[in-house]
Amino acid sequence: MANQRAPGWYSDPGTPGRWRWWDGRTWTEHATGASPPDDGAPPDGAAAALEDGGDLGLGDATLGDATLWGPAAGGAAYGAAPTATGPIGTGPIGTGPIGTGPIGTGPTPGQVPGGAAVRDNAPAGAPGRRSGARRAREGGPNVFARRWAVLVAVVALVVIILVVVLRGHPPALYWQGEPFGDGSTVLGAGQQSMQAFAKADEGVVSSESRCYFSLPTTAAHDVAPYLRCGPVLLPWSSPSGPWLTYKLSASRPTSSGVELAVALAPSPASTVALYPGEVLRRPDGVASPQGDAGLAVPAVPRQPAGWAAGLSNPPADLRPAPAADLIGDWGQSYRLVAFGELDLIRSSLDPGALRVAYDPPGSAWSTGAGSTGAGSTGAGSTGSGHSGLPLAKLLLPPKGQVFVAAELAVSPGEDAGAVPVGAVAAGAGAGSDQAGMEVLAGTETAVLPAAGTSRSADVTIVASVPAGAQPVLVISDKGLEQRVTLWTGALGAGPSVLARAGTDEPLSATGSLPGVTVRLSDASLVWFAGSDGGTVPAQPDEAYLQVLATATPLGSSFLPASDFTLELPGGEVAQAQALPDADREAIAVGFLVPASFSVGTVVVSSGGRSFSVPVHFQ
Repeated sequence: MANQRAPGWYSDPGTPGRWRWWDGRTWTEHATGASPPDDGAPPDGAAAALEDGGDLGLGDATLGDATLWGPAAGGAAYGAAPTATGPIGTGPIGTGPIGTGPIGTGPTPGQVPGGAAVRDNAPAGAPGRRSGARRAREGGPNVFARRWAVLVAVVALVVIILVVVLRGHPPALYWQGEPFGDGSTVLGAGQQSMQAFAKADEGVVSSESRCYFSLPTTAAHDVAPYLRCGPVLLPWSSPSGPWLTYKLSASRPTSSGVELAVALAPSPASTVALYPGEVLRRPDGVASPQGDAGLAVPAVPRQPAGWAAGLSNPPADLRPAPAADLIGDWGQSYRLVAFGELDLIRSSLDPGALRVAYDPPGSAWSTGAGSTGAGSTGAGSTGSGHSGLPLAKLLLPPKGQVFVAAELAVSPGEDAGAVPVGAVAAGAGAGSDQAGMEVLAGTETAVLPAAGTSRSADVTIVASVPAGAQPVLVISDKGLEQRVTLWTGALGAGPSVLARAGTDEPLSATGSLPGVTVRLSDASLVWFAGSDGGTVPAQPDEAYLQVLATATPLGSSFLPASDFTLELPGGEVAQAQALPDADREAIAVGFLVPASFSVGTVVVSSGGRSFSVPVHFQ
């Protein structure tokens, strides 16, 4: 205990007559003259250490009657710890064992000898003032333990506050680096559309289904240009992809940032899976459901394999066809307007189609046929079907198949050309010929009903084909098959002249020959020549230049085909051949020419006289 003494001025053990500062552990370089400072104040530097209350290695004993500036007992050598003369308890320091006197007979803590109370605000060095070192010693390690406890509590409180704040207020979301207004408005609009879309497409949603902003990672703040809404399962959905996608756009700036707008319908019109790592977030902090939220793909009626029909109107989402896709024919000509694959068709486009649909067990919809099962033929209905279930709103293909549709613009065929109605084949009427149509897809064939007799209406056909097939529409008439693919819109090989536009040129030329007046009324490039369309070229790159004429009077002087010739550029001359004419009221002759024919001169000769008429095609 000899070394555990309070800091202070003590007689310098190395230089008698001088005072040196003891810092509680060792002698310092601070020394003074024959007497210490009057106020006992520590030297500069040491004072700061004392006021900080640092642990200077002091013991718990009181100094008794010893004063910090009193003379040291004995003559200890320089470097030794000073001793005090006052008692600790009842025994003097250094003269007897510590604590040999009765406990409590010495000064009590908080007092100096004589009963004076210890005061922290006493003047420095005064008997009633505790030094900073002593105050630190009296606190001991408990002071630092309390400080650490307070610090740990503060840090824990800050962490708890941050967790609560962040959980109640998710990190801010931005649109391309700009804040945006109330996100709940655009999310609510998307959710309303999701509910309506699922109902219209015989889908199912969960009580947890909502719309969310999409972010690529958890650390991102810029939202993707679309909402994810779900979970939703449609009849053609995969359970692993239960999300509808609604496109977002920035409509206008506001005081709080940009204002977002959401599309009215999802794009695509089917559900999809989330991207790997994609994060869904809402401003209100509601977490997105896991997986499909327990939903199941709904069971609904489906059309049988090989089903084909004509629709009252073209469905939406067909893609435009190449402008040159003209399929000429004898009875009617067709131009492919639009085509494409479809996952569904609204039943309103063919109300009778549900009669042949198969209604699987567990279906929440009716075919309106009065009974379940494939091939039902009961009367259609626009209200409830069997068992009071609502009538199905959709036509769906069998599982593993898709619908392929084509919109065709119909125009008159070659039989509606310049040949008079009275000069047609016996027993046939103009435009009465009907082409056969079918869709080929691999080994499956879907036969379409007749397109009707209208020469100016549009026709939309649809057929069920295996998914991934490359379906082809085949149109057959008078032994000629023409094809167009319904996956690219490209025409197959066929007579070139049937795909050519501008193949008819009206004529108005009259010439007088011996005993007869001849009038040429029309020239046309055709594949099906004659009033019955039964004369066709041998090669697909050939055509007939068909010329119609009348003769007055019509009798024994009727002109044979040998009186007609065609002069071609370069001087070549083609001879005409007679074409079928049912009642001989018109003269029909034809010249076999290339399908690309454009310029020539028709010459009529009889009795040594002739006249000529130029013809020109674009």
